[in-house]
Amino acid sequence: MGGIAVLGLVALLILPLIIPTDDVRRAASDAISSASGHHVTLEGEAAIGVFPSPRLMLGKVQVKLPEGQSFDAVDVVARLRVLPLLLGRVTIADVTLERPTLVLTGKGALPAIPLAALFGGPDLPELRVRDGTVVWRSPEGLTQELMSGIVATLDRVRDGKGIAVGAAFSWREANVDIKLLMDDADAFLNGVPTPTRLSAVADDDTLSFRGLTARTDSLYAEGSLSADVGSLRNLLGWIGAPTPTSGGFGPARFSATLKADHGAATFADTTFSLDGNSSEGGLVVDLTSGRPVIQGTFAADRVDLTPYGRLHLTSGNGRDWNRQHIDLTLLKRFDLDLRLSAAQVTFERSQFDTVAASAVLNAGRMVVAVGQANGWDGMLRAAATLLPTTSPGGQTGAAIRIEAEGTDLALEKALWDLADIRRLEGVGTLSAELEGSGGSVAEIARHLAGTVTLTSKKGALAGFDAAQVLHRIERRPLSGGGDPWGGRTGFSNLDARLAIANGEADVTEMRLEGENVRLSMAGTLSIGDRNMDLKGQATLLTAAAPAAAVADKDFELPFVVQGSWSNPFVWADPKSLIERSDAAQSLWEAVRGHAADSAVRSAVDGLVPAQSTPLPASTAVATPAVPASAGASAVPAAAAPNAN
Repeated sequence: MGGIAVLGLVALLILPLIIPTDDVRRAASDAISSASGHHVTLEGEAAIGVFPSPRLMLGKVQVKLPEGQSFDAVDVVARLRVLPLLLGRVTIADVTLERPTLVLTGKGALPAIPLAALFGGPDLPELRVRDGTVVWRSPEGLTQELMSGIVATLDRVRDGKGIAVGAAFSWREANVDIKLLMDDADAFLNGVPTPTRLSAVADDDTLSFRGLTARTDSLYAEGSLSADVGSLRNLLGWIGAPTPTSGGFGPARFSATLKADHGAATFADTTFSLDGNSSEGGLVVDLTSGRPVIQGTFAADRVDLTPYGRLHLTSGNGRDWNRQHIDLTLLKRFDLDLRLSAAQVTFERSQFDTVAASAVLNAGRMVVAVGQANGWDGMLRAAATLLPTTSPGGQTGAAIRIEAEGTDLALEKALWDLADIRRLEGVGTLSAELEGSGGSVAEIARHLAGTVTLTSKKGALAGFDAAQVLHRIERRPLSGGGDPWGGRTGFSNLDARLAIANGEADVTEMRLEGENVRLSMAGTLSIGDRNMDLKGQATLLTAAAPAAAVADKDFELPFVVQGSWSNPFVWADPKSLIERSDAAQSLWEAVRGHAADSAVRSAVDGLVPAQSTPLPASTAVATPAVPASAGASAVPAAAAPNAN
C-alpha cells in the first residue's frame, strides 16, 4: 500500500506535464456552451492544480446573450477525473463557475434554458455555481440587483440517468432554497413521464410537488401539490402583488391533485384555507389563449370576512369620501370565473346564511354577484360591475355599477353596515341601481346616477321624537320646541324615493306616517359633498282623526333640514312660529302700525300678514332664518345641530 501511495504521488506530480490544456479548455467551453445555449469565450491563461484533485483554472468566461444581455464569471474551474486521465483520456467531472453574473435588460426576456443539453447524457459534466448574482439593467443604464449569493449544483444520480438540482439564493431579502430530483432525465426529455420531486422554501413558505413529469409540447405533470404559507400578505407583497384589503391574508394552506398538459392545469380535490376559513372544490388554469383563464368552484361551511376589514369609502374622519387613487389595471391581465357557496358568511356584527356568490372577470370587466343570501333578517340579492377606465390625461380609474335588492330587512342592521346610518329601525325593503365612474371614490360619488327606494311598514326613527317637539311648539310657539334630539318617532309607513344624477339626489318622495305624527320632506342630497338641503312639514295628528286625514285641528309646522350628513341642522319655520304666537302677533301689529316708512311696512307685511291663516299641508318653508329686527327670541331652539 505504501508503494501504491508513492506511485499515486508521483503520478500527481507529473500530471501537470501530461494534461492537454487545450483539450480541457475546449471540453469546458463546450460544457458551458451546452448549458447556456450560446457561444462562450474563455479569457486568460490556464492554471493547473493538483490537490485535492486534478483541476484546471481557465480564467474569466463571457457569454453574449441577445437584447444586450450578458453572462460572465470571474473564473471557471474544471475538475478532471483521475483514472481516465492516467489512461490518456481527458474527462471533466464537473465545471464550477466562480462569482458569475447574469445581466438582464428592460427589453430582453429571461434567456431560455436548453434542457436537452443541460439534463441529457450521463457523460456530461456536473455543474456548480458559487456566489452568483442576477441583476436588471434599465434602458437608462440603472442597475438593480435581483438575486445574490446564488449557490447552485447539478449532479448526475442513478448511474447518470437522473439529475439532482439544488439552488440557494437571496431574493428580495428572503432566503430561497429549491431542490429538484428527477429519476430519468432522458425519459423526461423524450416525453416519457418520470418520477419527479420538487420543493421550494422561502423563509416560512413552502411549496412541494411529488409525481410524474415529462417534456411534451409544453410540460406534463401529474401528482400531488401542496403549499404552506405563513403570511399570504407578505408573500404577495414579496412577489410584487398588492392585496385588495388592508386586513387579513394571513396563514394559508393549499393542497390539490395536479394534472397539467398542453398549457392547462387542473387542480382536483382542492382544499384551501385562509385566515381560518376552509373550503373545498376544484380549479382550472388555462394558459393557451395568451392570457391566463382561471375557473373554479368552491364550497365552505363557514366563512368569516371580518379579518379583511371594510372597504374604505370615506376618509379617516368619516366626513369626506376617500380620495385615494383607484387602479384596476390588474383586471386586464387575466380572466376569472369563480363560484362560491357557503352555509354561513359572517362580517363583523352581520351574519348571512345560504350564500351563493360568483366573481366573473372577462377582458377587464368584472362582475361580482350574490345570487341569494339570507341576511339582516331578510333576503337580499346584489351585483356589482367593475371596469378599469383611463382618462384622456392617462390617469386610471374605475367605472362601477351596483344593483341591489333586499326584502324584509332589519333596517337598523342593514343601513348601519351599508352606510353607517343608525337612526332607522324596523323591517323594510331596500332597492338601488347606481352607476358612476372616476379616478377615486370621491370622483365616482360626484358622477353617481341612479335610483334608490326604501319602504317600511312598521318601525321608528331613533333619536328624534317628532310628536313631543310638536306638542312643545303647539303650547309655546316661540320656544322652538327645545332640544329636538332624543326619544323615538314611531311610524306605520315609510316611503322614500331618490332620483340621482351627477352626484345630486333629488328626493322625489319621503313620507313618514305614524299614529300621532306625519312627516314629509322634499329637496336634494349632494352625494359628492355629503350634505343636504331638505324642506318638510310635520303634522301632529289628533287622536280622533285617522292617520291619513288632514283635519283643521291638526297642528302643522314647516321645517328645514340643512348641513352635512354627519351633523345636520333642523330649523322650524320662524314665520309659522310667529303666526301661532298671540304675543308675537300683537308685537308685529304694533310695529306695523308705527312704521311710517312704506318700505318698512312692506317688509313687515311680507314677513307676517296682518291676519294669520292656517298653512296648508303642502306649504313649503318660506324663510329659514329670522331678520335681525325680529329679535333673538324668534330663533327656534330646534336649530341645534345633531350632536350624534
